[in-house]
Amino acid sequence: MARISIDIPEKQIYSTDISVRISDINFAGHLAHDAILTLTHECRARFFHSHGWTEINVEGKGIVVSDVAIVYKSEAFFPDDLMMQLFVDNVSKKSLEMVYVITHKNGGKEIARAKTAIVFFDYAERKPCPIPDVFLKVLI
Repeated sequence: MARISIDIPEKQIYSTDISVRISDINFAGHLAHDAILTLTHECRARFFHSHGWTEINVEGKGIVVSDVAIVYKSEAFFPDDLMMQLFVDNVSKKSLEMVYVITHKNGGKEIARAKTAIVFFDYAERKPCPIPDVFLKVLI
């Protein structure tokens, strides 16, 4: 299988600190692969919350995640303090990519990169919809 590569876009829109929880640890004693995806969701939810939105209500429109990619770089352990940076890329009429860079807060060693394709969705109509202008303004 070919290796996945995730480039870091120029436009950072958010960052947050988070600690590795004991429930994030796998049988090998380090941060579990599935916990990386959970951390990206936490980062995204905090970003939305920081603007008074939820993932199902940005001016009445929500989002769905249409695909995910993760590249693992190094280990993290309980209770390491991490920094998560959120970037955006490939913004189109109805979708965008969110790129997450997870590093150790002390020392800055990179743990993982992840990318989620986000499609804005009208839950009342049950179909994709344009990205709300209020959301686009945050990206400028």
